[in-house]
Amino acid sequence: CALRAHGAVPLQRSLDVATIFRLSETRARVRSQGESMDSMVPSARQPEELPAELRRPSQHPRAADLVWMHSCCSRAKLEKTLSNEKISAIEADIIMSATGPIMAHPPARSSDLTFEHFLDCCIVDGSRHLKLDFKVAKAVEPCLLLLAERAHELRANGQAVWLNADVIPGPNSRRRGAAVPAHQFIPLCQRLCPFALLSLGWRVAPFGPEEAYTTEDAFEMERVCLEHSIAGCDVVFCAAVRLSELAAPALISLLRRVPESQLLLWTGYGEMPIREASVIALQSALAAAGLADRAGFDVSVCTTVLQSAQAHAVDLTFFCSRWGRWVCCASRPRPPRTGECQPLVDDTRSPAHPIGKKAYTTPHASGWQSV
Repeated sequence: CALRAHGAVPLQRSLDVATIFRLSETRARVRSQGESMDSMVPSARQPEELPAELRRPSQHPRAADLVWMHSCCSRAKLEKTLSNEKISAIEADIIMSATGPIMAHPPARSSDLTFEHFLDCCIVDGSRHLKLDFKVAKAVEPCLLLLAERAHELRANGQAVWLNADVIPGPNSRRRGAAVPAHQFIPLCQRLCPFALLSLGWRVAPFGPEEAYTTEDAFEMERVCLEHSIAGCDVVFCAAVRLSELAAPALISLLRRVPESQLLLWTGYGEMPIREASVIALQSALAAAGLADRAGFDVSVCTTVLQSAQAHAVDLTFFCSRWGRWVCCASRPRPPRTGECQPLVDDTRSPAHPIGKKAYTTPHASGWQSV
């Protein structure tokens, strides 16, 4: 489904979808035969040869102002997306197959759309911004190498790129570890694709003894940003909205301690819609902290009385939250979309003021600063 926002204007596209797919397939054949592509695309550069303007994140549009298509993981859905001029940004999930990275959301293990073909089509189209959601660590480097080779074309098209992964363990997933560990994901992104922005989240699970993010989760994410010299204006934190209801103070503290960062709250794949009252409560807490303009919601909200009653039962207590979520969600069809969606990054926003005795330092400073 596409998420609509006011004021979204797609980039200009001059080719029809059939031509886009045909050109992409031709490029793939030429590459497989080892022939020169100089006449078709600008010569690819190695990541270390990127010019200065590609060694830092570009001026990205605010993702909340775009019209998004989520989980674009098949040829049919990509073709449908590229045919819709109202859609200005595409989110897609990436896993690794025996033949290379493909577009699919777990538990799916196969797809008719490879990452290379997906990227080709999007660049030839040239009018959609991209958000790439890495579900497995093995897919990161081969995808970033391909992305780095096309950096000049993306910049020439004015296409923004966000790189997303769950980089640290969170509620109910602490023993499982991160799906794409921060120490692997972030250095690769910074070295191979410094022109892209980061979208970082916690790996979470719906079942378990925890029902909220903790202060330690916020501190760990802050530590990751400091360790890898990530500026606040270059990152968005992605958090599950249900696990955030009782964790607003911790997430607010994270936003304050990492100036200019932003927060995206989401509902997950197949998750019960959330009550509007829960969204309003979180919006009020963020507004009271003066951070409303740095947080966005990509959530499925209850639209019927039955959904509201089910969501209320799920959210009542820890016991209902744990077992009620299983009862309410197990019988529901899985919607063909993900909840971990677009980041919200706006280079024009004003810096926030850190609080507390210790504050997040800029990437060019060392140690901690007292406020």
